[in-house]
Amino acid sequence: MAEIKFENVSKSFGKTTVIENMNLTLPDGKFTVLLGPSGCGKTTLLRMIAGIGPESSGTVYMNGKDLKNVPPGERDIAMVFQSYALYPTMSVRENIEFCLKNNKIPKAERKKRVEAVAKRVDLTDYLDRKPSQLSGGQRQRVALARAMVKEPQVFLMDEPLSNLDAKLRASMRSELIQLHNKLKTTFIYVTHDQIESMAMADYIVLLNHGKIMQQDTPEEIYNNPANVFTAQFIGTPATNILPLHNGCYGFRPEKAYFISKDAANFEQYWKKGTILTREMLGSEVHYQIQTGNHTVMMKSTDFNHKVGENILFAVSTDNLYFFDSDGNRVTAPENIPEYLKMEETQIE
Repeated sequence: MAEIKFENVSKSFGKTTVIENMNLTLPDGKFTVLLGPSGCGKTTLLRMIAGIGPESSGTVYMNGKDLKNVPPGERDIAMVFQSYALYPTMSVRENIEFCLKNNKIPKAERKKRVEAVAKRVDLTDYLDRKPSQLSGGQRQRVALARAMVKEPQVFLMDEPLSNLDAKLRASMRSELIQLHNKLKTTFIYVTHDQIESMAMADYIVLLNHGKIMQQDTPEEIYNNPANVFTAQFIGTPATNILPLHNGCYGFRPEKAYFISKDAANFEQYWKKGTILTREMLGSEVHYQIQTGNHTVMMKSTDFNHKVGENILFAVSTDNLYFFDSDGNRVTAPENIPEYLKMEETQIE
């Protein structure tokens, strides 16, 4: 296992700076997900750890050791790519043992390790097949087995499930979680899929434009977003954000609920609205609601409302987030209903 640490690290491509003066510690033995939109720098960080895209300045450490002069092949790291990167002319067995051959591991030891790892990822019956004879999920397991057979301190995974269909992706997520639980090794996983990150991670580092927006457990990031970007990037549908005279406030769609006219009072946060769209999703319904000059989303188990219906909805004041004009989280005001009425009146 290993802790990875970035100290004052920057990375530029020509005149374009992707990462600037970043300080970040990726914890030992955890399943850490680097999450963010395309171009935010997450794969760049992964490549710096692997040594295939060295930092422009600063230092990357592994268990306290400066990696600057350590060649990629000597970093005790295994990388799993989005494209699998299997050798098409080699059998599954040959693909898995390739790195062991390169490292001059004796034949008997290679055979033992390949068969052990194949059993772990359920590939024993496929060892003599070529990659072209396998499904997408099986090829992904070969790529994982090839990484596992090295017995590295760190697994690096660059969107390894993005080429799979939705059902297989969910299955492979479960397999990766179980694999991490068995190996207890440091996993660093790159994705732009917030559902994938919430499902798999012990720890999430959320990035945007090369900057860390928030880093914490999935539960903490979901329940206590530090800024508007985090609030809207994490969660489906995205957090509703509404303007105030000085900043904005928001709430998650699942925290809103329908109320009757008799239940509406000044002591709670509530609004009038008209249902614009209704999406039936099995166990829940997503409603888009027009309220004043804005639209909000509600995620509800109340199936009884129709498009065009005028409704009232409310949100517990404990479930409202407040942000300043820069989009950073601030402490909620004392009398929230009165504060919101005053602030919203000033921007109408």
